[in-house]
Amino acid sequence: MTDAVAVRPVTGGRSAEFWGYLMWGLAGSVILVPELIAVFRVADLPTISATVGHLETQHSWVRLVVVFVIVVLAYYAVPQLITNPERAGVVGGRQVTANGRMTPDPGVVRYQGMGGYLVAAIATLVVGVGFAVGARQTHPGTYVGAYVLYGAIAVMWVVVPSLLAAFRAREVPFPTLFRTIGYLERRAHPLAAVLLALLVLLLLHLAFYPWPRMPA
Repeated sequence: MTDAVAVRPVTGGRSAEFWGYLMWGLAGSVILVPELIAVFRVADLPTISATVGHLETQHSWVRLVVVFVIVVLAYYAVPQLITNPERAGVVGGRQVTANGRMTPDPGVVRYQGMGGYLVAAIATLVVGVGFAVGARQTHPGTYVGAYVLYGAIAVMWVVVPSLLAAFRAREVPFPTLFRTIGYLERRAHPLAAVLLALLVLLLLHLAFYPWPRMPA
């Protein structure tokens, strides 16, 4: 595996590592808090696992999609976790930016002028949370708001940044989830290990919902 020269994208005076912790911390909180609330039955909020489980109930092929996504994530996660997170290079045989996204040529990727994307992503997240909570209160049992919320996270945190890097040679200020965990691993290895373990449990929960709670 080959690394290129060290690159530390900076936006608003903050490094990519900082923005990774912030952006993925926000997305993770939006996913984790409803899950914890559901465990303790404090309130009725649409969790990502219940949302995916609802889709799997309505369409059995969704389980195949979930497993497919998990395998793809695992395939690209391992090389990203063992690569220096401060360097552009090669991951899974493909050129990637310093933030861990695939691109034809990391040397021409532009990191400047994308601070507005952070604002747009966070604003989308806030609107999505409000819509999901409001929809659940006005129409108990509905998953429409959850589709919007978790779909927005997938689009703004994963899909659009990946497309920008691959086809427009533009990079958002925050790294991929696994590149962010790579930063964390170098600062607090035990915490990164626990985070990865929790992520694996969540993915298994999504794939085999309602595991580990099985119907009688």
